[in-house]
Amino acid sequence: MEELTQPRKILILDDNSIDRETCRRFLSRKSAPDSYHFVEHDSLEGALELAQAEKPDCILLDYHLHDGTGVEFLRQLRSQGGTLDHPVVMLTGTGSESIAVEVMKIGAQDYLVKDRLTPEVLQRTIEAAIYKASSERLIEGQRREMERLFREAQEANARKDHFLATLSHELRTPLTPVLAAVGLLEDGTLAPEDTREIAVIIRRNIELEARLIDDMLDLTKISQGKMDIERKPVDLLEALRCACEICRQDIQSRLIQVTWDLQATRHIVLADEARLQQVFWNLIKNAAKFTAEGGRIHLSTRNDGEEWIEARVRDSGIGIAPEFLERIFIPFEQGDRTVTRRFGGLGLGLSICRALLEAHGGTIRAESDPDDAGAEFVVRLKTHDGSAAPAGENPAPKVAPAPPSARRVLLVEDHADTSFFFARTLRRMGHEVMTANCAAEAERLFDAHAFDCIVSDIGLPDANGADLVARLRAKRPVPAIALSGYGMEEDLRRSREVGFSRHLIKPVTSQRLVEAVTEILPPP
Repeated sequence: MEELTQPRKILILDDNSIDRETCRRFLSRKSAPDSYHFVEHDSLEGALELAQAEKPDCILLDYHLHDGTGVEFLRQLRSQGGTLDHPVVMLTGTGSESIAVEVMKIGAQDYLVKDRLTPEVLQRTIEAAIYKASSERLIEGQRREMERLFREAQEANARKDHFLATLSHELRTPLTPVLAAVGLLEDGTLAPEDTREIAVIIRRNIELEARLIDDMLDLTKISQGKMDIERKPVDLLEALRCACEICRQDIQSRLIQVTWDLQATRHIVLADEARLQQVFWNLIKNAAKFTAEGGRIHLSTRNDGEEWIEARVRDSGIGIAPEFLERIFIPFEQGDRTVTRRFGGLGLGLSICRALLEAHGGTIRAESDPDDAGAEFVVRLKTHDGSAAPAGENPAPKVAPAPPSARRVLLVEDHADTSFFFARTLRRMGHEVMTANCAAEAERLFDAHAFDCIVSDIGLPDANGADLVARLRAKRPVPAIALSGYGMEEDLRRSREVGFSRHLIKPVTSQRLVEAVTEILPPP
């Protein structure tokens, strides 16, 4: 028998004092001194309470007690979930097989006949009962843990399926009007004013597609702790106004009334201006999205003491159920799935807002009164003593650099349509453009001609565009621009390391390409 490291506590529940003494003597005879600690009781009354208070390692339970049977106690103990925590060995004066079956079914670990007891049998039975109960507790705990993990896996799989279905829907939705618009352009019967309207539709939906992709990239950056924040003094009121202006078309199309209450007198914060506008853009766009036509959006600010400013975005929309007020900030969560089906979206915007604000040392919370329509989001940031342009005053417009004289540009792009449009754009600037659709062709052209600039896709069929530019610049230093659908921090770092002057993330507009080429070309 394995040596005991601490005394076993044994509860002897028997109304016969001689039998209790026998059990104590048998156990003491076969064990080292102080191996067992005994607690005794002689009736059903108070027995359950005693067991719960003393927490014995094993209970020796007499079948016949003067105020009932041990079976009654066993049933009570089982109803409290205690037969595994406090294993029971039933003692009886008869060897009835039916009694043995009955008590084992109820939860006893073993059954002994008093007339056949020996010290060896009693100690071995008690230790076996304790070991068996411990094993069963372990198995039960593992079973519950497996059930929990299985439920979590099922829920995660359901969320994954729901997310993929939503993602597919959201990414395909902007493509539908684009394809329809292209079909109208192809038939060649549109008036010039209709063509301009269709171009606006195409641009708007492509920008929406890019926004969805950017949200997923932002979420990945956040999860990896690589979100870039460039903090400087920013006027929060101006950021709020700019975000509202960006959402103006959505607001006007739904005839939503916007009201303002700007009470904050200290409204300069230390923040990344673009990221702060992204937060307010998400909140205002959500407010417009979930508000019925003709509804209201109320934008307000106030100072909370000397150091804090609160900005509130309140709408008269569908509101948020209390149980979802925190869950809506979890990625891919939108509360009730009927909301997702009705309004669409990936459920990323609010989680990104919270992460951005936390990176700025701020907070965001959602409020919604079940008795009042609508929801309110409260953004809280520390104010800053630095200076910024007064609210409402527009900064001086950026002056685009004058276009350079004609230069020779090497355009490396394996997507034929993209290559065609970018080459045409650069040629309209007056540049001489040579195109290559793979790395091998690009190297051949680079060796044969002197180029002033390289514009290269990263994902080429025969090489990585970054490796290509590294090889070309090793031969002759030339400014280069990366075109890529990859916008992670690692991609940007790799671009800088090999010598790219700019990293443009697709989709890239012709205007953005022109600006980048103009910025990096050296003076003639």
